[in-house]
Formats: sequence, C-alpha cells, structure tokens
Amino acid sequence: MEGIVLSPHRQRRRAPVSFAQGCAIAVALVCLVSAPLGASAAPPDHRFSLEFETGAIWQSRNEIHIPDSSAGTRFDLTNLQGSGPIAQRRIEATWNPARRHSLRFVYAPLQFSGAGTFGSPVLFAGGTFTPGVPVDSEYKFDSYRLTYRYLLYESHRLRWRVGATAFIRDARVELRQQGTIASDSNVGFVPLLSTSLEYDLTPRWTALLDFDGLVAPQGRAIDTALKIRYDVNDTWYLTAGYRVFEGGVDNDRFAFGWYNFAVISLGARF
Repeated sequence: MEGIVLSPHRQRRRAPVSFAQGCAIAVALVCLVSAPLGASAAPPDHRFSLEFETGAIWQSRNEIHIPDSSAGTRFDLTNLQGSGPIAQRRIEATWNPARRHSLRFVYAPLQFSGAGTFGSPVLFAGGTFTPGVPVDSEYKFDSYRLTYRYLLYESHRLRWRVGATAFIRDARVELRQQGTIASDSNVGFVPLLSTSLEYDLTPRWTALLDFDGLVAPQGRAIDTALKIRYDVNDTWYLTAGYRVFEGGVDNDRFAFGWYNFAVISLGARF
C-alpha cells in the first residue's frame, strides 16, 4: 500500500540532546591532558591513533518496505520517531605499519526509537498494524568497518589517500502494537571504495575530507565527512564538522535512510 499518510499525532519521543554539553566535555578533556603549546610545527608521523567522535544526528529519511511486495506497505519511520536530534558516537582506531600504508577500524552505532500512529493499515514483516493505535518502533543500523588506504600523493600541504573498506552492517527494524510484534533483522557485508584528503591550512589547522562509498543496482552506501582539525600538540587533536550517511538496499526488502551529523571529536596519536 504505497503513499500512506500518517497521523500527525505522536506519543513518546526521545528528548533532544545538548550539543553544547558534548563540546564542553571534549574541550575539558583536552585541557586536562594537553601540554603547554610551543612553536607551531607539523605533527610527526605516528604508528597509532585513536579518535572518539560524538555530536548530534538527525534522520531526514528512513523509508521501509518489508517485504518489498504487495505483502508489505511502504512507510517512513521518521513519522513515528521524529527527525531528532539524538546523541551520536563513533570510534576510530588507525594503525600505520609504514609511512604510505594505513589500516583503520571504525565502530559506528546508529539507533533511533519512538512511537506514533499510522493513518492507514500497514503490513510489515508478517504483522498487520492498525491505524490510530500507538505503535512503538525501534531502528538499528550498527556498522563495523575495516579500511586500507595508501598514501597516493603528498606535498608540503596536501595528502591524498585511496583504498577500500570492508563494511559489515547489523540492521534491525521492529514495530510493536498491543499484542502484535514484527521484526526484521539483516547482517551483511558490503565492499566500499575509500579515500581521504588532508590540506594543511596552517601548521596546526588542517581541512579534512573522508569518504567511504559505493553505488550498485541492489543498493548503495555513502559516508562522507568534512571537518577541521586542530592539533593541540604532537599527541592530542580536536576536530569538528559535518558528516552525512546515506544508503540502503532494494532487493527482497526496501530500506533507505539519510542521516545528517554535527560532530566533534577528540583524538590521540602515539
């Protein structure tokens, strides 16, 4: 049943998080661990780095149609859960075994939940949901990524890396209404292309572009970040910027989402 209209009436929705509180925590941590600033200098090469990213996330689109046939109904979870924002977190660990070679592991959980009502009957994963009756919903799209990148080009200010990412998704959608519970889970592997650009604006300020993505007939995944990094000293650094994650699958199930992130991060090299 395509193009259904959902009732504007909604119930429980997660309260917005304070982005300013996240910024204050990150700055406080840096103040505790940073050494006094000396003369500006480009940071030396390091074998390892660890970065914790947080901030706020909004979902602009989260369309679901499972199964993708007349046995299912297409609906948008944002009408049940709202668009946010909610708290976001992401952890990155990077190993540089040689000057031009790097391996990065990323753990990026993504979860939304909320309740509302449908404006017409909805068929989802074998369950039938009645209009006008509250529906609890949960959405999860956690990802685990391993990326290899090669330093293809390097100049005094610019560094360009290219490579590939092994992307593993752990996705689940669940709807609950009175005695009806329907859930769909999917774990899968997707290979992605990967690249990054770093441009030194000053000895301590660097502009960053980070991209993982691939488009195929059965779906796509695109994760892109534009950030500014400030090197507090040779070990600690801060970043801030914007990240967008968009993608989904279109085979026996249809599920596509678009998510916008306002992010800050604290990182250490050693």
